[in-house]
Amino acid sequence: MSWSNVGDWIKDNAGTGASLVGSLLTGNIPGAIAAGVSLVSGATGSDDPDIALQQLQGNPDAMVKLKGLYYKNEDSVRSHIQAMHLAELEDKQKEHETTSKVIVEGQKVAEGWIEKSSRPLMAWGSLAATIAYAFNATTPDAFVISILSSGYLAWMGLRTKDKVTASKLVSNK
Repeated sequence: MSWSNVGDWIKDNAGTGASLVGSLLTGNIPGAIAAGVSLVSGATGSDDPDIALQQLQGNPDAMVKLKGLYYKNEDSVRSHIQAMHLAELEDKQKEHETTSKVIVEGQKVAEGWIEKSSRPLMAWGSLAATIAYAFNATTPDAFVISILSSGYLAWMGLRTKDKVTASKLVSNK
């Protein structure tokens, strides 16, 4: 068993307040996990997750002690939770920045007419096929229209993001 399992149990059974200790144990920042382990170990008297979970499940005093420790260290617990969420958001932001940079660099690398115009040509072909189907079919099927137009719609959305990202990158230099 791991501390993550103990954290899941605490989140489900501790009620308000102490359930944040469970969030520390299920997080991904070592400092926050260590803080959660410290609080649970202080409440149960064990640093083994199996024994700690047994103590929390079978001994109501251990849960009361954990809640007391939580309230005593509430500011610290909340700062660890904040650090976990901040790390997640920074991770997502870096991922988005990397994706945007790859797209912009890919556009810069494309040198020939074929490389630069193949996606737009495919998108406009998709739009033309959608229009032709919609006007020539006796009863157009929405599913077929969505499949035919997906290339055009995807390209238009990506191009918009590319342009916005490219302008932000240029303005940041």
